[in-house]
Amino acid sequence: MIDTATRLTDDKRLTFATGVAEHLPYPDGSIDLVVSSTSFDHWSDQYAGLSECARVLRAGGHLILVDQFSRFLIPTLAGSRRGKARTRARADRLLLRAGFDRPHWHRLHAVIINAAVASKRNA
Repeated sequence: MIDTATRLTDDKRLTFATGVAEHLPYPDGSIDLVVSSTSFDHWSDQYAGLSECARVLRAGGHLILVDQFSRFLIPTLAGSRRGKARTRARADRLLLRAGFDRPHWHRLHAVIINAAVASKRNA
């Protein structure tokens, strides 16, 4: 994915990196935009990852979080995805706790794949 993203842009302001959401290798307030595409469900600690996103974002910076968020996924919360934010309501609560304003939601594919666009709250 990083190779493809790098090939598709010549904008030197953009950087792409692999890593663990819970430990982002960037200074506080150094990033304008964080994008996570269909990985959030796999973060071992979603709250810690969102807190890291908030830490590296400048005040007013944005997070775009794309993943499976749907009431149809509620049954999965009793099994392998216990404790995960798989609904908009659960994701809203985590985002607010992590330091973001209430997100704006966008349906991207069918009923399940949705995107939350959230701004870092000004301190």
